[in-house]
Amino acid sequence: MKAIFEVKTILADWAPPFKKDITTEEYTASENEGFDRIQGNGNDETVFKVIQVQGDRVKVQYSNLFTPKTSGEHHGNNKTIWVSKGNEEVLSYLWGEKGMTKKIVYKGIAPTEMSNRFTQTDSNEAEESEENESTEEITDETKEPKNETPMTNLFDQA
Repeated sequence: MKAIFEVKTILADWAPPFKKDITTEEYTASENEGFDRIQGNGNDETVFKVIQVQGDRVKVQYSNLFTPKTSGEHHGNNKTIWVSKGNEEVLSYLWGEKGMTKKIVYKGIAPTEMSNRFTQTDSNEAEESEENESTEEITDETKEPKNETPMTNLFDQA
């Protein structure tokens, strides 16, 4: 089972004009799979790792380089947090050239791969219907024009 996360990264200068760079990325990860990386300032490691998926909430382990902005019951001593679906958890990294904040939101369980695939018969049927459509178009263009009565000017008939 794969979980979908949205991670917003905010990099802020320590000095004026205190410019902020904000990026938002979406990740899909299975249990025991890491995602998002912190690089630079001597660091190159995974920020988050999925520990457990439980439907509407996910237990995520975070890097030792980060500290949760809020302390609560859902934060473990082993650098883990429970992220509930739709709720944002905020972590900070204050030891770099720029201040970094990560905002993680659990968006839900990823749809199964089977829903994205066609079965062999479905794809064959689709190909056949495309061929039929293209044949119809060609035959419509090559047919002789139907015998239509020409438009007459109504004023000439008077």
